[in-house]
Amino acid sequence: MQAMSLANGPTRQTDWQGVNWRAANRSVRNLRQRIFRASQAGDLKRVRSLQKLMLRSYANTLVSVRRVTQVNRGRNTPGVDKLVVKTPEARGRLVDHLTTFRPWTAKPARRVYIPKANAKLRPLSIPSVIDRCLQARVKNALEPQWEAIFEGSSYGFRPGRGATTPSRRSTSWLGRTGGRSGW
Repeated sequence: MQAMSLANGPTRQTDWQGVNWRAANRSVRNLRQRIFRASQAGDLKRVRSLQKLMLRSYANTLVSVRRVTQVNRGRNTPGVDKLVVKTPEARGRLVDHLTTFRPWTAKPARRVYIPKANAKLRPLSIPSVIDRCLQARVKNALEPQWEAIFEGSSYGFRPGRGATTPSRRSTSWLGRTGGRSGW
């Protein structure tokens, strides 16, 4: 980790056990909704300022660290730095480190080869924990803007949408036959 500067940083260590998660999640959700609404209204100046606010938000840092170190399936997978954050104290230190973190250059990803069904190997790159946390912070700031301008019938890798969503939607649409039965 980089040397921590105390200017404009946290005055005390983060108590991971004492975090009000309901308030932190609500703060991030409200900022995401404000970004979404500003993007729908076409107010790019407000979108950019809200995104900058989201990137500096302490609640966003808390939620991002929690997602990477507690919620995600890859929480026990170390990156190239061999760092795995498992204890509440280590999570609090990571939050404190990320709040004073300057713009970064990503560390190289760890390369692992996974066997495929045809007995060949597929490469998988695993970023470090710090890079994953920073990516989660940026995702919270950028995703609402793009969701606001996406087509409603677009079903790619989008939150809340799966591979079966288009088939379910078309089945329900085809089921409305206007009184006729069958196709």
